[in-house]
Amino acid sequence: MPLRHDRIFPRYAFCCVLSGLAAIYVFCAMVLVPAKIYILPYLITPDFVRYKGAFFVLVLAIPAAIYLIGWKGSDFFAWLRTPQVLTLGAHGLQLGATTVAFADVTQLRHRHNRNHLLLTTRDGKTLRLRLDLWDDAHALVAEVEEAVGEVLRHDVERRLHAGDTVPFGALAMNAEGLVHKGQLIAWSSIDTIRTQSDAEAMDVDEHLVIVADGRARKIDRSKIDNEPVLMVCLMQRLPSA
Repeated sequence: MPLRHDRIFPRYAFCCVLSGLAAIYVFCAMVLVPAKIYILPYLITPDFVRYKGAFFVLVLAIPAAIYLIGWKGSDFFAWLRTPQVLTLGAHGLQLGATTVAFADVTQLRHRHNRNHLLLTTRDGKTLRLRLDLWDDAHALVAEVEEAVGEVLRHDVERRLHAGDTVPFGALAMNAEGLVHKGQLIAWSSIDTIRTQSDAEAMDVDEHLVIVADGRARKIDRSKIDNEPVLMVCLMQRLPSA
């Protein structure tokens, strides 16, 4: 039976859009004051515009609006055009007219910083699943990652046994260990590997922390490709990780 996820309203993204529009409105109110047009008469006045801090408000208003609307609020615009139902089956998923077979997926990336799941297929196309739009995102991620990981794992293991260095985005792996920024981290030098969440305001960044020879390396998990496969391979080589 397919697993269905009904669309819900992305309230956080909508609030970001409203905040961005408010920043644009403040910007317009300030630039119209010299023309004696007051669209915020009790807040933006000639005295306020002459205040030394007003310049920074004017400079930051538009970048803040672009960030809030174009980055943080983008899920709201996607919600407006996303089909209401995503159908998840044992062999793939369907979203509107788009069908993706798990067997055709060559790369999976979970962008934790935006809560997006990217699926790239053999024909080079990428499907972006905005997880905040679905009411059971955890189940969706778990099932997709397990299915895609099962498909990709055998090829990765074959390449590792053949002596290849397999890329995983920000990391790479070979028979000798992990490669990070061109430096080899030998299996024998690795003490622990763990995941870590770093919260800042309303944003949460996920990191993979590798402690080797007493030194900790933090890798942004949003920059790791095929992370489920990487983690399985790590557990096989580092039972205590």
